[in-house]
Amino acid sequence: MPKKNDTKVVKTICRMCSSCCGIDAHVEKGRLAKVTPMKEHPVNRLCVRAQAMPDWLYSPERITHPLKKVNGEWQETSWDDALGIIADRLGDIKANYGAKALVVHQGEPMVGSEMPRIAIRFCSLYGTPNYTSGASLCFAAKGIGHGLSISRRMFPLSPSYEGTRCVVVWGRNAQQSKISEEADILSAQKKGAKLIVVDPRATPLAKRADLHIQIRPGTDCALALGLMHVIITEELYDADFVNKWTFGFDKLKEHVRKYSPEVVVGITGVPADKIRQFARMYATTKPAAITQGVSLDHCINGVQNSRAISILIAITGNLDIVGGNTYNSPLPQTSPGMKGAVSLDDAIGAQYPIFNQFTGQTTAMPVAEAIISGKPYPVKALIVQACNPVLTWPDSQKVRQAFEQLDLLVVSDLFMTETAKLADIFLPATAFLERKVLRDYSTKGLPLITLSNKVVEPPAACPEDWQLWAELGRKMGYADYFPWQSADEFFAYLLEPSGITVEQLKQNPGGIFYRDYAHRRKYEEAGFDTPSGKIEIFSPTLAAYGYDPLPTFTPMAEPSDDYPFTLISGTRTIAYTHSQYRDIKRLKKLTPEPLVEINTESAKELGVAEGEPVIVESAKGSITLKARITTDILPKVLSLQHGWKEANANLLTDNKPHDPISGYPAFKTTPCRLKKAR
Repeated sequence: MPKKNDTKVVKTICRMCSSCCGIDAHVEKGRLAKVTPMKEHPVNRLCVRAQAMPDWLYSPERITHPLKKVNGEWQETSWDDALGIIADRLGDIKANYGAKALVVHQGEPMVGSEMPRIAIRFCSLYGTPNYTSGASLCFAAKGIGHGLSISRRMFPLSPSYEGTRCVVVWGRNAQQSKISEEADILSAQKKGAKLIVVDPRATPLAKRADLHIQIRPGTDCALALGLMHVIITEELYDADFVNKWTFGFDKLKEHVRKYSPEVVVGITGVPADKIRQFARMYATTKPAAITQGVSLDHCINGVQNSRAISILIAITGNLDIVGGNTYNSPLPQTSPGMKGAVSLDDAIGAQYPIFNQFTGQTTAMPVAEAIISGKPYPVKALIVQACNPVLTWPDSQKVRQAFEQLDLLVVSDLFMTETAKLADIFLPATAFLERKVLRDYSTKGLPLITLSNKVVEPPAACPEDWQLWAELGRKMGYADYFPWQSADEFFAYLLEPSGITVEQLKQNPGGIFYRDYAHRRKYEEAGFDTPSGKIEIFSPTLAAYGYDPLPTFTPMAEPSDDYPFTLISGTRTIAYTHSQYRDIKRLKKLTPEPLVEINTESAKELGVAEGEPVIVESAKGSITLKARITTDILPKVLSLQHGWKEANANLLTDNKPHDPISGYPAFKTTPCRLKKAR
């Protein structure tokens, strides 16, 4: 047994997924022993990933020294040498091809407020507009869709479960992705709230629901327009709110005439009587909250899906009320870039101006093609931090081909990922338990800022993530712009506009609410941050860029004789986050191998048995994995997880067609076929 003074509890934030729950980390003799929920934090329901944290932190597979590739083989080196090589090669690339030849891509560090800011500063100083992040694939399409209605910024609406009488779970399997939200939903249901689930799969929540809307993948916008048809035709909308606070309702009223339930059933496969039942239940059972998953983003109607849902929330009077959907502005922080240094009009993703405008960055989705084609200009260097694009970007074969053509690929991570294997330089990263992180919860509906504490010391050769950019910036001659010597100094700089200090955050491990959490109907004081000051049902912003100003459904490609199935890729599992944690034994026991879900009748037609090896093929490629036969999925629909190197779902996907506004790929509507492996 350790001595009493060898044991301590450190309050910090879990980063095993994006929920960022508050945890008490129990440390024995300088090593993490276990974690338990932090009572002071408002988000603190821990999942199996949190329990496996010590296994992950002390994995023998973790890399703790910088590596450089010499004659195709990895060789250990120093940080000074590794950064010197990077700085020299970036200098040559800038001299020969221009600064725009560098792309930076960040994944998990985006969750901390500090990481995008310091990386964007580096990009501005170097002269490239090509800073990209996980927003290229996740979250931003929803924020843009909602923001176009209610704000000039990314402004995702969050469900409020307190006192709600109706919950709509749209394209989200909370049991496998957000267990804290699942608990809130089940608690609301126990208190009498109606539950509606929209999903092609019969998820656990769908089986408990009052109404399961089993929809064809990719047709959600048509369903939302069908709901609005019923709500407007039957005058179930909130007339006072609509008259006072919306712009373009008359145009919407005319627009949805053609989306009657009898028409929408032909698009979505949802019976007309169920569409009417859904519309009436949601519109009349108030307050009502909608929670939507990332699956709504991953189709050619991604932004329009969220536009339609934000308008549905608004016209029913469920906006910014307790028990409905709420919004919060993020805490003001110091702007990251150097004003005027770069323009997103010059970025590789300049063809997505609304994405660039709302996110303040560009999208990574055109990067692979730009590397291969050299258009719109050469891309020769890529720095990837805490992300695994070879497994998570669409069309993995093209991504691999592109990365192999680069003059310089740098990867910073904890493990030798499939992407890292292609790198020239590998920079070892700190785990979140080995550093401090600023976290703003406004995107989760909480006006809360936290500072997580360092729990244990990192390996000697693993500096904090922000230091990578500061040290590289100094090597590049930008020392004056990276003056901070500690994380506390850097955080104090970021927090200056907010009036909140690092010391205050240290004294409040559960975080500080920087606005009145209970304050709702904020628009009554200042209106909405839109050109009209109202909810913009008709969006002049979209119209100005040539997009449909009203939420409009664009049909995707229909299944064909060659590819009769529709593939949903990216199905979540509680054991893993994207491509992470598959080497942790206790988690792998929960989900030991990749499986493809196929409907019982479809399997019978093909003669496929449970657990039998099958081949899933698309126009882009094929993978082999085992079949899971179930009645929980629609016929002619297949579903599989992403992130498996053994059966990489993104060997099947493509980034064309994609959402024209956000550039998001259609991960949820890939035409494919399935056959028995021989």
